[in-house]
Amino acid sequence: MIDKRLTYRLIGAGLMVLSAAIVLPLVLDGERPPELDMQVDVSEPPAFEVVKIAPVKSVQEIASEEAEKAPQDIQLIPLAKSVSPQTTQPKHDAKAPVKVVKAEPKKVADRWTVQIATFKSKSNATRLVEKLNKANYDAYSVTTNSLYKVFVGPEFKRDTSKKIRDDIKKEFGLAGLVVKYSVN
Repeated sequence: MIDKRLTYRLIGAGLMVLSAAIVLPLVLDGERPPELDMQVDVSEPPAFEVVKIAPVKSVQEIASEEAEKAPQDIQLIPLAKSVSPQTTQPKHDAKAPVKVVKAEPKKVADRWTVQIATFKSKSNATRLVEKLNKANYDAYSVTTNSLYKVFVGPEFKRDTSKKIRDDIKKEFGLAGLVVKYSVN
């Protein structure tokens, strides 16, 4: 004997197949809506100038062509000399090759700062900065992602920043973090 739930499911599936057999031919009758029958005219493509590509040359051929084109005598035009006590230009021999020396940027030593607090309100950060400045700490505030961070420093030695953090904790009860100082 078949369960009642299974019977109801079979009857439901049969009704779905029957309704699909009746409704689908009405929907998919093959007629195209008139708003889709549009004629689209595409213009001619623009005329571009034909570019001729030169054949590949070897390095020796290029070097020999440049040597033929290069002028043999190069003369430097003397500039009017303005004498100033601060600037003196070294004299270069026109025949001596000039060496280009790349100056490496000087690396700035790491600096450390103490992050005291982070606030959502600018007024709270400003009050804390004023309070720390009155206590002779170099305090400042930085805005990042709508948060206001209060810092003290920067110092060249991490140990100095740690000592400042400990002093602020004793004096104000604020526990800070020693972090690397970032200019931006």
